[in-house]
This record gives sequence, C-alpha cells and structure tokens, in this order.
Amino acid sequence: MLKNCKDLLKKLQTVCKFLVTLIGYDISIEKRERELHVMKQFKQILVKLTLALALVVPIAVQANSHQAQAASVTTKRNKVVKLAKKQVGKRYVYGATGPYSFDCSGLTQYVFKRAIKKSLTRTTYTQVKKGKTVKVSTAKLKKGDLLFWGSKSSPYHVGIYVGGGQYVHAATPSQGVRKQYLSSYFWPSTAKRVI
Repeated sequence: MLKNCKDLLKKLQTVCKFLVTLIGYDISIEKRERELHVMKQFKQILVKLTLALALVVPIAVQANSHQAQAASVTTKRNKVVKLAKKQVGKRYVYGATGPYSFDCSGLTQYVFKRAIKKSLTRTTYTQVKKGKTVKVSTAKLKKGDLLFWGSKSSPYHVGIYVGGGQYVHAATPSQGVRKQYLSSYFWPSTAKRVI
C-alpha cells in the first residue's frame, strides 16, 4: 500500500514538472487544450492519491490504536502485580480487606481497586463469575489473572498470578500474604482474566 502511495507521489511530481515545462513552451496543440489535458491528468492523479491515502491512514490509525490498547492493558497488569507484591508479608485475617491485613478475596479486591480502579466483588464465589476463563497453564496465564482453587463454580481460595509461574495470595493465618510458585500439589482449578 505504501509503495502505491510513493508511486502516486512520483507521478504527481512528474505532472507538476510537466506543468512547469508547458508554461515555457508553445507547441502545436492549442494552449487551452494543453491546459485541459494537463489538468485532467493532474485531477486523475489527485483522485488516486486521495483514495490511496484514505485507505492507508485509517489502517495506520487503527494499528496505533491497537498498540495503545495493548500497552494500556500491559500497564494495568503491571500495576496490579506491583501492588500485589507490596502486600507480601502482611497478616491474614478472615474477613479483612486491607490495607494492613487481608483474607484471600479481600486481597484481590483491594489490589484491583487500588491499582487500576477495577471493582471486584467481595467473595471467591462471586469473583470466579467475573472475566474470561483462561486455561491454567503458565504458557496461557498473564500477569493479573485471578487463580482459583476448589470447585470451579464455588472455589474456596483465590490469588493473583504475577508471572514467572508465581502468584500472590493471602494464604492462612499462620502464613499471611505470600508469593509462591505454582505447584502440582496445589494447582488452581480455574483462572479468570479480568483485565
């Protein structure tokens, strides 16, 4: 497409040079006919150039828009991960929603609300119903995905995938908020993408 635009611009330059050349010469064709012929060629090239640009510009704008959206999503995921990691070491308290202590769904709710202003519901049972289901595989998971353990429809635990095969979760009262590697002994039953 870009090559076509360059070709049209070269033709336009040629016609412009031709116009300049005609002004200085008096050949056998009547002056008016010459001007009309040159103007007709010029209009045809302008129409082609306009059509070519009309096709190229929206494609370029659309490509830039998709890149901006992808960058925005990546930024959001990174903000969620950064804030989740900052909570590591805090206490686990059943029913707590932060900022000094959390239970598992209180942690996810707090992190998403503070990091990217995304509201999640309060419990694992309702959080699992949000977003798009993602295969639980380190190849498929993205930073910020929610990981759930237990039944897929009514899980008992939730954590936040932070990349590199790791997740952050409010584990137990004795462990508090931790960052851990995914393990075959404690593998999530499902994952949800909410960003």
